[in-house]
Amino acid sequence: MRWLLAVLVGLALALAFPEPRWLGFAWLVPGAWLAVVAGERRWRLFGLAFVAALVFRLVSLRFLLNMPHAAGAVGGWLALSLYSALYPAAWAWFCGGWLRDGLAKLEWPWFRRLGFGLFAAVAWVALEMVQARLLGGYPWNFLGVSQFENLPLIQIASVTGVYGVSFLVVWASVSLLFAVLQIRRAPANPLSWWADTALPLLAFGLVCSWGIVKRITPHFNSGSHSGKDEFTVALVQPSIPQQLIWQGGTGDERLAKMLELSRLALATKPDLLLWPEACVPISAERWPEVFDMVKTNGVPLLFGADDVERVEGSDEVRFYNSAVLLTADGPQLPSYRKRRLVMFGEYIPFEKALPFMKYLSPIGGSFTAGIEPVQFTLQDVEYVLAPLICFEDSFPHGGREHVSAVTDLLVNLTNDGWFGAGPEQWQHAANAVFRAVENGVPLVRCANNGLTCWIDPLGQVRQFYGQETDDIYGAGFVSFEVPLGQALGQTVYNRHGDVFGWACLLVAVAVAGAARAKRGLHTSGGIG
Repeated sequence: MRWLLAVLVGLALALAFPEPRWLGFAWLVPGAWLAVVAGERRWRLFGLAFVAALVFRLVSLRFLLNMPHAAGAVGGWLALSLYSALYPAAWAWFCGGWLRDGLAKLEWPWFRRLGFGLFAAVAWVALEMVQARLLGGYPWNFLGVSQFENLPLIQIASVTGVYGVSFLVVWASVSLLFAVLQIRRAPANPLSWWADTALPLLAFGLVCSWGIVKRITPHFNSGSHSGKDEFTVALVQPSIPQQLIWQGGTGDERLAKMLELSRLALATKPDLLLWPEACVPISAERWPEVFDMVKTNGVPLLFGADDVERVEGSDEVRFYNSAVLLTADGPQLPSYRKRRLVMFGEYIPFEKALPFMKYLSPIGGSFTAGIEPVQFTLQDVEYVLAPLICFEDSFPHGGREHVSAVTDLLVNLTNDGWFGAGPEQWQHAANAVFRAVENGVPLVRCANNGLTCWIDPLGQVRQFYGQETDDIYGAGFVSFEVPLGQALGQTVYNRHGDVFGWACLLVAVAVAGAARAKRGLHTSGGIG
């Protein structure tokens, strides 16, 4: 029975994310997870915890099966699900170990229940901090991301990052578990649950109240540092199938499609034209057509391109996934080279030591990671843009590194055509919502096939391609007018980074170390 409950817990958590984004489930799952594993011995406890985590990851990452490469799709889905499931499973295993006598025998006083609930939240954040960084990081669908449409709540991310939302969800959920236990013990007392839920409810209320005030207060400065108020950006969404991108000899047809859509987009008189990541290779023969379009219309083009560099003094050639700003004067240098690469999509791990690994990926060879962020300045209107490529907008600390005091706009160029039509597009956008809130700047996303959109500094997806037709995957273009000017100046998170997250990690390590030392004293006979 407990194994079935573990499966249901994992499924419920997956359903809190897009799609169907039933965000209320997220507030129930951490407490329910502990209820499932409480009272079990250590290895059975971990087994139950891992089953729930694995079901969550398998269901939420099901979009990986849409990749048009069978071996890579199934292998990547299983490997990534197994790996990313380890983090929430470790949380349930460790926190559940404190409940080894079972919930029925739990006789903790109120202050200890409160301390445990806070520690459970701290431990969850600590593991998310590790997941965002270990082995390059995979910060996809952190618990707080499930709340991306709860706009008053997520304003706390401007101080704590997405980790603050995760903290509140876990604390409230575990406190709710204790409240239910108190009701079962004292059904005649209608307020038996109040002690366990009062503080989490107060914290939730204060955070949401502050978020409401922040949302109803004019949140743009009178203009950006350039003195202008709105910026018009035209985005081309070509919806090119990934199989076609991988095929050789299709570059001319793809470029012709991009140029045709771009001419229509330029009729809206934008300040900037965007093409998504990896949409088209531009050969030397066709480059003059693109350059002529930019010069004739006087509109800069920001687009994704492969960048090649030969290492000086050797025969080594390095390939980069780059973002290039092309102006009437030529490319603005340096271009931005993507810093966080996708495993098996942009690099093959252990490629030289384990040559067979290349068969799990359709790419012919690995890209090289870039070194540092780059900001582009549009000279005519004096706007400063910070580009991100692909899933780089999923990294809290990574997004922060790209936003300085003069940054007007984050721009994400992405190719979600890898995954066809499905939940990945909205999951990707949900993660990106927090980069806008954390840094207090709007974020524009130009995708190959959904979700092409813009997100305001308070995390609201304001407009997206296909909004009128409910078809976010088709080919076309869209024009957005984006108000610029950082929301009330730089945010706390942008200035100071993961202070909250690192504090949670330190507390979690300290408590875990103290608990281990105490068990060691008991085992050696030093106590009792």
